[in-house]
Amino acid sequence: MTEAPRSLGVVFGGASVEHTISIRSARAVMAAANAERWRMVPFAVSRTGLWLTPEESSRALSVMQEGGPEEIADPAAPRTTRIPQSTLAVLAQCDAVFPLIHGTSGEDGVLQGFIETLDLPYVGSGVAASALAMDKARCKRLLRDVGIPVAPDIVVSCDDWRSDPTAVARRAAEVGYPYFVKPSRGGSSIGAGRVDSREEAADALAAAFAYDSDVLIEEAMPSPREIECGVLGSSGGRPPIVSPPGEIRTQRPFYDYIAKYEDPATELIAPARLDAKLAEQLQRAALEAWSAVGAEGMVRADFLVADDGRFWLGELNTIPGFTSASMYPRVFEAAGIPLSDLIDRLVDLAIERRRNRADGPTAADREALL
Repeated sequence: MTEAPRSLGVVFGGASVEHTISIRSARAVMAAANAERWRMVPFAVSRTGLWLTPEESSRALSVMQEGGPEEIADPAAPRTTRIPQSTLAVLAQCDAVFPLIHGTSGEDGVLQGFIETLDLPYVGSGVAASALAMDKARCKRLLRDVGIPVAPDIVVSCDDWRSDPTAVARRAAEVGYPYFVKPSRGGSSIGAGRVDSREEAADALAAAFAYDSDVLIEEAMPSPREIECGVLGSSGGRPPIVSPPGEIRTQRPFYDYIAKYEDPATELIAPARLDAKLAEQLQRAALEAWSAVGAEGMVRADFLVADDGRFWLGELNTIPGFTSASMYPRVFEAAGIPLSDLIDRLVDLAIERRRNRADGPTAADREALL
């Protein structure tokens, strides 16, 4: 007898600046998921943070399918709560949840903590690893501590900027031109900019502070190659799997939002054409970073690689993109794991983690050890 599909809740949209990318990732996952194993239950979240019912979510997706805008509008009926009780009840009955809200409120541990309170299995890293990886400044400190190369940088707060912008610009200049300015907690290069002279500093800093209260100012590597590695957890306590590296090539000054999602000239090459020793070094660094932050499920590690083989780990993404322009599913497809199988593995890992926690020591067991 064939087992009935299990319900998989997919949460997407959200108040993040990566709202549209989240929608595209969710649509790709829902289209590729194995219908014999999973019954997809969509949970769309508007830009103001209001959760739609699954029925409203399905209608919103249907409008997009017919050519409508990739945007989750607020529900037509007034709401007294962000999540209607009926929506919460359906979510609580899901067999597992696939969070696909990129950026703030989705990738930073907030959504993970909420799902934890419902005691549901969910794809990806837990609260602590999600929050740490999302905060580039703090994550870089940890990566340095474990010996992973990262770009030299300074961190500036919005209070510093408001009280003495001239001093902040002076500190930034000490990093050396060119340098990059980016929000510490952000994604898809939104709010990031390259600064080639002192005259450009004020506008770049203001743009970054529009998205976060802390800004990272990083030394720019000359003409780097953009290389990314995916890491996928394994069941049964086995070591995680690291993908072959993939390379992104863009004709733009750097890999910004337009290059990532709008420029048809951007190339994604998987696997990347790299020296075998360098590829192994990048894969090892990706696995070391995974362990350092305590990641689970999935991670994409983004590297900058110089002509001489020197490299920096730029950032870790605990909810990587799943769009047609995303590297994470592409490098695993190159490794022989198509998207439908990748989804199966990720959800199975989530269910296994929840089961292992349920089978762990009870309160009585812990008390007996005291």
